[in-house]
Formats: sequence, structure tokens, C-alpha cells
Amino acid sequence: MTLTEPSFLIHQATHSFVSEEIYFQVIQMNKSMFIWIGKESARLGDMSVAVPPFGNQTSASATTVLGKGVTEQSKNLARRLAMKYKQQFYISLDLSSPDDLLFVFVEKKLTDMLKNIM
Repeated sequence: MTLTEPSFLIHQATHSFVSEEIYFQVIQMNKSMFIWIGKESARLGDMSVAVPPFGNQTSASATTVLGKGVTEQSKNLARRLAMKYKQQFYISLDLSSPDDLLFVFVEKKLTDMLKNIM
């Protein structure tokens, strides 16, 4: 049996949206990623996880692990990333406002960041 040593790489970035700083942290693990995106409060807002399709499935499976928000932004983002990169994604968003423009900005910056990491 071949053992694989755990490997964790941490990537961080900060981007300005209008007058607010948005913080990004990506923890790259063996065949999975944990992504936290938020503001200065640095809390786990909501968290979702998605796994890529396996067997005869055609779409990724995703669920909310914790959170009380009515939006499903983290779950949908995790699902899209799991489909695209074929690995498990944990996504936590602490953006405190369901602003669609902010979410588009966040997704674009995250996509750019992942292109450089993977």
C-alpha cells in the first residue's frame, strides 16, 4: 500500500470591491480545496461542500454544512467548481450581503486565483 503524506498549501489574496476589502483564502489539500471568502470579521459564515460526479452521475453533489442564510451561493459555487476541477470543494462565504454584483466580483477573482493555483 502506498501512503501519501498530507499536503496543505495556503494561498491568500485581498481585493477591493467599491470601498470594502474582500479577503480570499484557499487551502489546497490532496484532491480537495477549502475556500473562505469574507470581510474583516473573519468568521465562517455559511459553508457548503460539493463532490464531483462519480459513477453514472452527470452533475456534482452539493450540500450546505452550516449556515442560516437563504441564499445558496456557496453551495452553487462549490458545485460548479467540483464539476470544473473534478475534486471536492468546501466553500465558506462571509459576505454579509446577498449583493449580486459583489458575488460576481468574488467569483471572478476566485476563478482567476484558482487558474494560478491549479
